Amino acid sequence: MKKSNERRTPGFEDRIERLSRDAAACSKMVETEVGALTSVKGELSGIVKELTRIREMLADTNGLTEEKLDAISDGLDILEEELSEKRKKVEERSTGNNPAYLSQLQYLRADFENYKRLVEREKCELGDQLRECFMLDLLPIRESLEVAVDHAKANGNSAGLVKGVELTLKQLTELMNREGLEEIPAEGVQFDPFRHEVVARVPAGDGEEENSVREVLRKGFVFRGKVIRPALVKIAVKEEEAAPDTT
Repeated sequence: MKKSNERRTPGFEDRIERLSRDAAACSKMVETEVGALTSVKGELSGIVKELTRIREMLADTNGLTEEKLDAISDGLDILEEELSEKRKKVEERSTGNNPAYLSQLQYLRADFENYKRLVEREKCELGDQLRECFMLDLLPIRESLEVAVDHAKANGNSAGLVKGVELTLKQLTELMNREGLEEIPAEGVQFDPFRHEVVARVPAGDGEEENSVREVLRKGFVFRGKVIRPALVKIAVKEEEAAPDTT
């Protein structure tokens, strides 16, 4: 019986060695995702311990019997199957082939991309709001310059003063236009409640279209597609709809 047992043990040693290497390799792979695969690592450690116990049993050749060798063979078959299962799970996790893992990864990636887009959009909106406030603060300055130019022209003041103020006004206007400010068309166009604010209704003259803008009292402006200040206007209407002009 002893010789028969000795003939069988070399085959067991090879299997044990191979399985031990595989288990150790799998255990190393698991280290990269300890959090998600803690239970798998524990099971692999259990397999390694069981293989160590079997190796110790085989070392005691005097205590080996045919029944024990059959039991060891069956045990190695079970451990081999379990290890194959664990290896597949670890490899799927490591390579991203696990459908659930891949789905979760894609979801997180999409969620992150959405978050990035949201942050970028909010950043752009905040930038537009700051520029909008800046434009509103600049408008009175621009209008004061316009009044100064008109006054200087009307009263025959120094041509040099007029030219200097006109140049300053031109530079300011170009700066505001570059940032996205546009003047709302008003005089002579049809009244637009989204862009014009009526301050007076006057009787329409001959050939004048009803609800057209007769006069602009204060310019309106659009900033990057958004009305930041409507134009204050007088509009032409039917005589019975006209109201006394108090402007």
